[in-house]
Amino acid sequence: MSETFAKKDIYDKTGVLLLAKGQKTTDAVIAKLKKRGCYEQEAPVNSDVKQSVATFPIALALGERMNIRNNRVLEYPHKVLSTIIFESKTKPWWIFVNALSNYVAWIYTHSIDVAIISLMIAVELRYNDEELWNIGLGAFLHDVGKLLIPKPIIQKPEPLNDMEMVYIRQHCELGMSSLEPFCLPKECTDIILQHHERLDGSGYPQGLKGDEICRNARIVMIADVVDAITSDRPYRPHQEMDTAIKILRSDEGKYSKEFVSVLEKILE
Repeated sequence: MSETFAKKDIYDKTGVLLLAKGQKTTDAVIAKLKKRGCYEQEAPVNSDVKQSVATFPIALALGERMNIRNNRVLEYPHKVLSTIIFESKTKPWWIFVNALSNYVAWIYTHSIDVAIISLMIAVELRYNDEELWNIGLGAFLHDVGKLLIPKPIIQKPEPLNDMEMVYIRQHCELGMSSLEPFCLPKECTDIILQHHERLDGSGYPQGLKGDEICRNARIVMIADVVDAITSDRPYRPHQEMDTAIKILRSDEGKYSKEFVSVLEKILE
C-alpha cells in the first residue's frame, strides 16, 4: 500500500476540511476522497474557503436563532465576511482579529454574528462591494476594545456593578484608539466608536443624537442588540428573536425604524 502526504488542505464542496496539509494519504484515504468527489479539490478556487470552515457553523447557528428559514439569506453575507477576515491576514490589524478568536469565546462568536447581521441589512440596502467591506470589517471589530477589559468583568456571571460598567463603557474608545494607527477607513472606525450611541442621545461614549451617528453605526447597533438578546451570556440566558424585535420596536426613539423594518423584511 503506497503512502504519501497531502501537499495542500483538501475540502469538500461545502468548505469542510477533510484532510489537512501534511497528513498521510494512503490508497484507502484517496479512494474515500475520490468517492466524495473531492480528490481534485486540493486547492479551493476561493482562497477564503479556509476561513469559511471556521465561521460557517457560527453562521448556521445564528440563522437558527434568528428563525431564518432559507440559509441563502446567510450565504452572501457570510462569504463577504470570510473574505474580509482572510484578507485581514495581510493587514496590520490582523493581531486584533487573531486576539478576538483567542480571548473569550462568546465575544468572537458575537463579533461574527454582528458582522453577518449587519451585512444582511447592508445587502438588502444594496451596498456596493466597498461599502459592504467597510461595514463588515467595522462590525466584526466593533468590540475589539473589550480585549483591554479584564476577563473577570467580561465573564462575570452576575450583572455588573457601577464601577465595572465604567470599565465596559470604555471599550468603544479603547477600540478606536487601538486601531487608529492602522488608518482604517472612517466608515469602519466610526462603527467601533459609535455602536453604543442611541438616536435619542441616551447612548455612549459621546451622547450623539440622530444623524450625528453615522449610517453604518445605526445599522450595527441594531445587529449588536439583536445578537446580544438572542445569545446566552454569562449573566443571563438567551431570549427569542420575537422578543428582540419587540424591544427594538418599543425603543423606537433609540433605533432606526427604517433599519429595523429592513431586518424584519429579511426575516420574513
